[in-house]
Amino acid sequence: MTETADFIALLERFSDTVRRQDVAAFTQLFTPDAYYDDVFYGRHEGRAAIGTMLEKFFNDGADFEWEMHEPVAANGIGYTHWDFSFTSRKAPNDGKRVLMTGASRFRLTDGQITAYNEWCYQASCLVGIGVPAAALEKSLLRQDAAFRAAADPIKHRL
Repeated sequence: MTETADFIALLERFSDTVRRQDVAAFTQLFTPDAYYDDVFYGRHEGRAAIGTMLEKFFNDGADFEWEMHEPVAANGIGYTHWDFSFTSRKAPNDGKRVLMTGASRFRLTDGQITAYNEWCYQASCLVGIGVPAAALEKSLLRQDAAFRAAADPIKHRL
């Protein structure tokens, strides 16, 4: 198999465990010291923390679907873009279908995930579930501050 074919098989297991809400199987896709950096829930380090984050996520939603598109992998890094949807269980959006579109980077070692980062069109997702404008602005300002903190301030003239 090629590295991309192995990555595609991993993504199928990744998406399937989320669809089935199988926290134990999901966490086993990661190395013991891996991290998962979620656009809404933040960074979680280690299998136990990743499992706790996923349990919270499953409490907040239902009927998950995670469709991966055009995955590629080389030299221990995999990328894919995706469409992710679920039904919200959180007020005031309880029962509303949420759609997110984004991309992920997976760092891989021996068929397991050592690091996961994701990005998405966060504003459209928040607007789609009816987040008030003031809360949306607060979220986007926090996202902007994080991006600026991570970028080279000299190179980008920040």
